Amino acid sequence: MMFAVVSTATATLCLAGWFRFGTAPVLLAWCWACALGGGLALTDLRCRRLPFPLVAAFAGGGMVALLGAAVIEERWSQLGFACGAAVAVFALAALVQAWAPNHTGGGDTALYGALALYLGWFGLDGLLRGLLMASGLTAVVALVVAVCSRRMNSQFPAGPSLLAGALVAMLFS
Repeated sequence: MMFAVVSTATATLCLAGWFRFGTAPVLLAWCWACALGGGLALTDLRCRRLPFPLVAAFAGGGMVALLGAAVIEERWSQLGFACGAAVAVFALAALVQAWAPNHTGGGDTALYGALALYLGWFGLDGLLRGLLMASGLTAVVALVVAVCSRRMNSQFPAGPSLLAGALVAMLFS
């Protein structure tokens, strides 16, 4: 049942991306992010893990798609910014994880870097808006989980909310 929901959501998001991006080459990156993002969200919800190979496929496929978009549309500066953003955000997330290892996992850290690659394609505004939406939605989910469980140190899978916030930001960038 859950696979059908994720498949339907992926198809719907790809269609929304087609309306947003048209036939621009970045549509491939969008569809890849939706497809792999659905798999990542489902995995995190079921296993409370974001496996590095799946996050690497999410980032690697996005890199290939964005490289293709840069070649076709000659948008090398956008690709450079996206790559730099991915490295910087990953480094910052790794520092946060090192400082508070009980509050974030390695998969979440890697996911932040991968999301920054996609968000960085839309420039500084898109990157900041996307990180804010992803982190803000995750904070809201954390508060709801803490209130419902009546424990401030409750654990929950952050991947789905990070992905949802970033995808919404990309759709409206």
